[in-house]
Amino acid sequence: MSSASSPVASPAGGAPPPPPPDVGKLRTLALFGGAGGVPGEAPDAALRAIEQHLHAGTARWLTLARDTLIDVPDDLTPAVCLVIRGQVSLGVFDLASLQARGPQQRDAAQGEKGEKGEKTTLMPPGPLARTSKHNLAMFGAGEAFNLGALPPTDDDRIAAFTLGGVEVLLLGTAAMAAIAQTAPMVERALGATIAATTARLRSVTGVKREILDFYIRNGISVAGPTVRVRQLDLCIDCKQCEDACEDRHGAQRLTLGGYELGLLDFVYTCRTCEDARCLSPCEHDAIKRDAKTGEIKIVEDRCIGCSLCALSCPYGAINMINVAEPEMPSFQPSFKARLEKGHKLAFGPGKGRKALARRIANKCDHCAGYADQACVSACPTGSLIEIAPAVLFQERGEPEQVSRKRKRLRVLPAQPFLERLGVHDSGEARVRTRKLGRLLWVLGLGSFLAVFAEVLLRWFQPTMSVSYRLLLLDGLSPDLAAMNVSFLAGTKLAVTCGYLGTALMVLSMAYVLQRRFGWFHKTATNQFWLDVHLMTGFVGPLFIVLHSAMRLTTWVSIPFWSMVVVVVSGIIGRYLYTLVPLLTSRHDLEILDHRRTITELAASYPVAGDYAYQLMEREAARSERSWEIGLVPLLVWVMFDDLRRVWTRGRDRRALKRLAPRKIANEIARRIDRVVFFERRKELAPRSKAMLKSWKRVHIPFSVVLLVTMILHIVIALGMA
Repeated sequence: MSSASSPVASPAGGAPPPPPPDVGKLRTLALFGGAGGVPGEAPDAALRAIEQHLHAGTARWLTLARDTLIDVPDDLTPAVCLVIRGQVSLGVFDLASLQARGPQQRDAAQGEKGEKGEKTTLMPPGPLARTSKHNLAMFGAGEAFNLGALPPTDDDRIAAFTLGGVEVLLLGTAAMAAIAQTAPMVERALGATIAATTARLRSVTGVKREILDFYIRNGISVAGPTVRVRQLDLCIDCKQCEDACEDRHGAQRLTLGGYELGLLDFVYTCRTCEDARCLSPCEHDAIKRDAKTGEIKIVEDRCIGCSLCALSCPYGAINMINVAEPEMPSFQPSFKARLEKGHKLAFGPGKGRKALARRIANKCDHCAGYADQACVSACPTGSLIEIAPAVLFQERGEPEQVSRKRKRLRVLPAQPFLERLGVHDSGEARVRTRKLGRLLWVLGLGSFLAVFAEVLLRWFQPTMSVSYRLLLLDGLSPDLAAMNVSFLAGTKLAVTCGYLGTALMVLSMAYVLQRRFGWFHKTATNQFWLDVHLMTGFVGPLFIVLHSAMRLTTWVSIPFWSMVVVVVSGIIGRYLYTLVPLLTSRHDLEILDHRRTITELAASYPVAGDYAYQLMEREAARSERSWEIGLVPLLVWVMFDDLRRVWTRGRDRRALKRLAPRKIANEIARRIDRVVFFERRKELAPRSKAMLKSWKRVHIPFSVVLLVTMILHIVIALGMA
């Protein structure tokens, strides 16, 4: 393997090997007697053999920095690579991109030269995981793989590289033979580990490859215990999370629209990376990891605004906020006011900085020192959550029962990204928990159903109504009481329904008020007020319907029909906010998954594969042409084109059966149908997004009309009373 300008772990030829480290570290691994590992004296014999071969140079112990390519020395080929600490990945690299990478970033603790005296730079190169064309695999502590078995390529290079600081043990043929002779149990366990790793890699096909690449490329594999995720199917794009963050800290510390995969958005905010790149370049000790919590914090009274931490973070988690130049776009007066209040902008002798800082770094610290996390608490739908990466990316996998005799390795399931994740309790985030949504709906709907039942009884079974019983208690005869039971507009119950409906409709405005007035947040959570808004906006109109007794022929009907428009527009808007992410976010993964499956199915039948791809390209071209027409004609076109596909589907299925066996042809045809379906919805989705922005133009004005006419109606009715 040829090396490139990125740091490469490869001892110089002829140089004496470095002194071996303490091999006792290996005892933490299951292979050498760790928890649930190989029992007995076998691990001791294996450790002695490894120590001997480390002295002899036929095994190598490497301690490597992040973004280091791992080369196999010629005298160790082939070599087994055992990961002792950290994470190692396999990637496909373009040789030119490797050569274009600059030197490693300077670590302030080591000075201008690197750990081994190599040249360093202030400007960081990007992570190797992003330089790669595709990331193929990831190995953690205790896992092993055959580093010498990587296939050669003509233009690209498949190489192992470090995702963070790692320690690895390279075992050559002689070392492996010694382990097999002195500790066969360890050798068998090592072989089983390599076999399990190989099986896991073979199971990563189709869309799973994209999920794994996303996991590694965007640094989620090296993130802390949790990452912040937005569930796109629950988000209503209210931006209350960003507003709440800015209200608390003076400048927002998270931004929506981060790295999206399917229905999940990994927002731009701090992930508390295990090997935090932002810590290395700071020469003023202005960014630190908290020894107790592990949280990475900006020491604001020491920051000089050099921006090296922000430039070093590849995930957009650190922003530089201007505190000295109000005319600059990045100036945040509330951020400056918070710092001044805490005396964080002081400078001079005895202070954290010598001169006035123009900018101060700003990043999320998970609201350290507060009882909750502002952004998650502010989310009214529960869309924003904290969740452990391992819950989403089950990269190691678990065997699942396929049949009585066969098990399948379940690795990187796509369901969290293609289907609703459905986490409504904020995950592992700290939030205020005062939420009574279900109780609200029970009370609201229960009250309406009780009144509605009374109305129906008055109309159809008067002698069974509550009103009839009350009249009997007042001393009326049964016949006279039955004659006095009625429900008309203007009766006491109808007026009461009007008061209840009006009160509920007014209460629905509280959701708008809580966004305008800060003190409202102290009363209850945003989730509670959204539940109030939805419940009152739904149940209130139902009481108004009873109040009107369906007399809708006078001007009084104006607030009723305004109410209908408000409710319908609200329902449509909420539906679109749920539907559009399902259309826009899953289709790319679905299309990719089906296309790759078709390729695999047609591997032995290339003519069938060519026919399938020609058909999909032809259908995709038809979908793209639909951009030339409006939204309503597009909906009509989709309906008629679906009818056309009923006929062409049978024709294509018959053609495929002439090119491949029936079972394979049917599966290819089914996959083609799904690709066409998602390609078509792919064109509909952007149009639907435009509707998301316009529905409020209907919802809000008619809400105002409803409120004004409702007040007029009440005033006139009271004046006539």
